[in-house]
Amino acid sequence: MSQPWLLKILLHKVRKPVSIFDKILIALMGGGLLLLVALFVSMAWYTFSNRSVTYLLPAQKTIAVFELEDLTLPPRLKQETVLDLLGLSAMAKATFGLDASTLQSKLSDGRLGVALLDDGTPKNKPLLFMHVVHRGNALKYLESLALPDEQLTLSGDAKSPIYSYPKGQAFVFGFVGPYLFVAKEPETIQMIQQVDQKLLPSLESDVNVQKSLSNLPKKTWARGYLNLQALSFGADSRLGQTVAPLKNLLDHLTFTVRKEYNGFHFNTLLSMTPDALALKNGAVAKARFAYSLADTLGSKTLAGYIGGSDLSAEWQNTLESLSKMNPTYGIILEGILRAQSNKIFSDEVSLSDDLYPLFEGEYALAFENLDQGQLGVKLILKHTDRAFADIKLKKLQSGFRMLAAQFSPRVKTVALPDGTESKEMVADATRLKETDETYQGADLHCVEVSDSPMGFCTAITDDLVILGNNLASIKETIDLTTTPKFALSQSQSFRQSLSNLSAVSDEISYFDLRNALPLLSQWPATALVSNMLEPFQALTWVKHTFTDGVATEGYLLLK
Repeated sequence: MSQPWLLKILLHKVRKPVSIFDKILIALMGGGLLLLVALFVSMAWYTFSNRSVTYLLPAQKTIAVFELEDLTLPPRLKQETVLDLLGLSAMAKATFGLDASTLQSKLSDGRLGVALLDDGTPKNKPLLFMHVVHRGNALKYLESLALPDEQLTLSGDAKSPIYSYPKGQAFVFGFVGPYLFVAKEPETIQMIQQVDQKLLPSLESDVNVQKSLSNLPKKTWARGYLNLQALSFGADSRLGQTVAPLKNLLDHLTFTVRKEYNGFHFNTLLSMTPDALALKNGAVAKARFAYSLADTLGSKTLAGYIGGSDLSAEWQNTLESLSKMNPTYGIILEGILRAQSNKIFSDEVSLSDDLYPLFEGEYALAFENLDQGQLGVKLILKHTDRAFADIKLKKLQSGFRMLAAQFSPRVKTVALPDGTESKEMVADATRLKETDETYQGADLHCVEVSDSPMGFCTAITDDLVILGNNLASIKETIDLTTTPKFALSQSQSFRQSLSNLSAVSDEISYFDLRNALPLLSQWPATALVSNMLEPFQALTWVKHTFTDGVATEGYLLLK
């Protein structure tokens, strides 16, 4: 049988000498193949060496973790302030006696953070971690922190020892994968080593964590996780007694932060039990909230604005959720509210009959920085029946008048049965200043106490009820209903913040930090928060309710 013609051609080609051109072509193809293999290997190594620390944290033992993936800040912020801005410097100093900025500049190439682990003892274990550039250089630096003539003690696995200082530093450290871990005790780092050896499941493999993070942005500047089920404060702790019931409703919290040119975009997801989300059958089914009352708020003195579609429904949802957790909790919370209502408006005002009906429409709660740092509070409610709303307001005004008199005391001399005289403090209604007027078609009433910032002012228009402690502020809202000049809805920072967020939301919160921080600085407990927020001009977030949790999306806008 004769050979096939194709085989003849191939045999002929083989017998021909290989040309220079063919050799060059083969060399180029071989080199290209080697480069392609090298590229895949380098990509695989880069991905492995830059993995999140969640691949090394134990799933069942991790209470909380905060991971910073990039040490740079937006151009408008000083780059060296990143650790101070996030409070990591203060944490490292207080817990381990270390200067986080020095560690970062000498050892880390980007990824670092803190975690809290549960090792079965009463106290939770803090952990500092960072992705190191060169393990040898990191070890030399940490050895330099020892006392003169002090030798570091090694324990654990010979290949991955845990280093400690016999006399000097009150921390231990070890290297696992590309990370340096710093802890108070060796047992904390041993858990990390067990995860690396596949003896314990990693946090990254946890189904709940994967599900939560899959609903959040993938490309992040920072991210975090808090296992609410693992929180413990001791059996006798008041905080522990408060948190324990919430574990029946809340599972865990995950969040991510993205760095933008003019601020930070953040997302959170609070995983909850379906029974706790009564709103999914209530207010969410209605038309989506469009924050129309932002047109009635002035922007010049506004410190904060919280708005939603139905305050009454949201409150009832809170009570229902607490009652499902424990029937007595809802009763207790409503009892507290009823007691406060009776204190302010007298027992003639009913929660269910007088207050709740006023709160069934859209609401806007505003906080203002008024003259000389006075806090102004204003609540704006939509209504559909002016006559009905007017009746309810008159009951509130009457009740508050009784309370206000108690804040205007005078000394009264009374005669006792034995003929002697005694002096006692009694309410002085003459110090009450009442204002009744019609202003641009609105019925306005105000009860104020002379020489006191205390006041309760109300106004009613054809579609709004306005409650507040400052008469001028209420008149501003009435003016804005006809001439929306300098309204919040037109504010550049408000509009710029919202442009970075989703259009659909159940609630919205906005804080103008230029007005809010001076108010916060009056309380020493908020000094740290005030310092951290100083470079920013506004903080905004919106809320979304889902069948398995509540998500927020927000933006922190730089000045």
